[in-house]
Amino acid sequence: MIFLRLLLAGIYIYAGGSKLLNLYLFKVTILAYYPFLGMAALLIAIVFPWLEILSGLALGVNWQGKYASTFLLLLSLFFLIQTLLNYSNVLPYGCGCFGFSGPEKITVYYVMRDSLIMLLSSIVCFREWKANKLPAEM
Repeated sequence: MIFLRLLLAGIYIYAGGSKLLNLYLFKVTILAYYPFLGMAALLIAIVFPWLEILSGLALGVNWQGKYASTFLLLLSLFFLIQTLLNYSNVLPYGCGCFGFSGPEKITVYYVMRDSLIMLLSSIVCFREWKANKLPAEM
């Protein structure tokens, strides 16, 4: 259980850090995929990586693990849905999940990767909620 929790935490700390290292490109990527966001893209680009990093850290140090794992599960679901919606599309800046590159076509690899992260998130979330029940819930 500890290994899975640390693995999920590491994935999101790395993902958030890769976005944080290039906020401008993250903002441009958001606008390329969601042009209707306008100025909100800047706010998302600044806040979103920190949410990933802080949730990953909280899960990694086992602080509020139920809530951190739930948030990461919801993020994983969001990313999987975005991957499925963009399946077979060529994204001009890559998917942006773990850094930025040139144009990338969303293939089965990305769907499988995000599905495995979603599965990992589900397992960790389920175990965190099961392990941290309040005495009244038992």
